[in-house]
Amino acid sequence: MEIKKGVKFFLIWTLSNGFLIPIIYVISLIAVLLVHGSYGYTMNDWGTHRSNTMMQIAGGIVIGLGTGFLQMKLLQKQFNISKNWITSMVVGFALAEIIAGIVLMQSDVVRGKLTIINTTNHFPEALIFALAGLLIGLFQWSLLRKYYTRSIFWILSSMIGWSICILITFYSQIAFIIGTTFYGALTGITLVWVLKPIDSKT
Repeated sequence: MEIKKGVKFFLIWTLSNGFLIPIIYVISLIAVLLVHGSYGYTMNDWGTHRSNTMMQIAGGIVIGLGTGFLQMKLLQKQFNISKNWITSMVVGFALAEIIAGIVLMQSDVVRGKLTIINTTNHFPEALIFALAGLLIGLFQWSLLRKYYTRSIFWILSSMIGWSICILITFYSQIAFIIGTTFYGALTGITLVWVLKPIDSKT
């Protein structure tokens, strides 16, 4: 299942992820605030460990649904990708936030204080996104390996790509767009030029 018109697909994939993920991220913040408010807190309140975990899970689900749907639609034009591509995104982000919530609760650190909006130290949230990228990569690897050898590299590109999205905001929150574009480019390179079709003769 070789990606057709490699350069064109790469550009569409990179730009779509680069410019649409930031929009999806903003929508996820709305979900975060809605869940935060459902616990009776305002934007001026940090809330509890439980409320923070639940609102970040809600945000992660929105990011997973939006990004997963976008990518599935692009990939469906290339091969018969399963709708589990979306599920893998949602579950990956949700699991990462559950794990982060447990760790942060034990450390008595409020999750909301670690977002790129509320701190200048973006390394902790970058680690959470790296964990999400790792889990997502593992789930999606199980789908890609049906069509490609070298699919193990997808796990690595997913983990690095998602972590860079957050880590690069050290320079500016606007740099998130550069990070998502890097994510798109890295995963696009992996799809087009790193993964090897199983039916390939070379």
